[in-house]
Amino acid sequence: MFFETDNPNRDPASQSPAQGAAYWLATLSDESCSDAERQQFSEWLRASTRNVEEFLRLSTLTRTASRHGGLWPDRSVESLIAEARASSNVATLESRRPGNTETRMRVLPWLLAASIAFVVIGGTFVATSTQWKSWLGSPYQTAVGEQRSITLEDGSVVELNTRSHLRTRFSRTLRAVELVDGEAIFRVAKDVHRPFRVRTGSTDIVAVGTAFNVNAHDTRTVVTVLEGRVRVDSRLESPAGQAPGGGAEPIVLEVGEQLIVAPAQPIVRVALPDTEKVTSWTQRRLIFEDTSIADAAAEFARYSPRQIRVLDTAIAERKVTGVFDATDPASLVAFLRRDKTVAVVADSDGWIVQVSESSDRPTQLQ
Repeated sequence: MFFETDNPNRDPASQSPAQGAAYWLATLSDESCSDAERQQFSEWLRASTRNVEEFLRLSTLTRTASRHGGLWPDRSVESLIAEARASSNVATLESRRPGNTETRMRVLPWLLAASIAFVVIGGTFVATSTQWKSWLGSPYQTAVGEQRSITLEDGSVVELNTRSHLRTRFSRTLRAVELVDGEAIFRVAKDVHRPFRVRTGSTDIVAVGTAFNVNAHDTRTVVTVLEGRVRVDSRLESPAGQAPGGGAEPIVLEVGEQLIVAPAQPIVRVALPDTEKVTSWTQRRLIFEDTSIADAAAEFARYSPRQIRVLDTAIAERKVTGVFDATDPASLVAFLRRDKTVAVVADSDGWIVQVSESSDRPTQLQ
């Protein structure tokens, strides 16, 4: 940490604004700073304009002393507050309760807090999930069936799978990416001074020079290391009755290791015999091994507008093993039709799969 208060264990709310500013600047500069602490920081800022002034003043001094520059403008705190007070956002919020001085005083720190809620100190990046979304730019998206190879400004290469959405942000001290949805392989250019950070929902992946696959669908994230090693931090709470798995300690993955992070589930770490199945999508192949028909149909839906709709739970839970062309859902349909217990009906949107009237005998498809 860069600063220490006279008593770091004291509640910053009970300290003077100057002491509180030093406490929070030290806390936010620590890479282990938690989301709960960042929320407390926001509440501290909203509590008083003096808190905002002192934090801005101390941050400006830190920038000058460390010669990192570029974060805080070279203007007085008074001019910053005056500008914020005169902004249209402040005026709009204040007009909801005209004449309410207390409301105006609370709105101003909140707006200023929004502008300084991320801090870069000595190359350390601190941000909450919402702030990542509002701060990251340079979006990349792929449509159904589309795949893209993207060379980022630092020389890193991203292979973006179908129906995926990616945002990036690069600066002199930072390389940050958010995989909003979908799947991608990251081949990271080495830069020991700027770790490469990927965020998906409640999971952060940090690498210097390596290659890894990230699959982020719905609320689940699957990280597979292809080269080198990565560090994964999960901000999800551990399931009831489980020892802390995510959020407590980062997990370092080696080549061939995979981590599965999902809400209300224990974190799963596995060693794969090979990563061919994980990266087969780059050749537009889908490799299923004891995969449920429902999951297989959902995977095909990412590559084709023609959908395979499984109506019966008994069939949806059956397993399928095989290698398929990702852009040819009809190949899975033909495979299913080989089973006499399955009835497939084609329509304008694709296919409907249900139990055949002649039999409802469960079958393992191979």
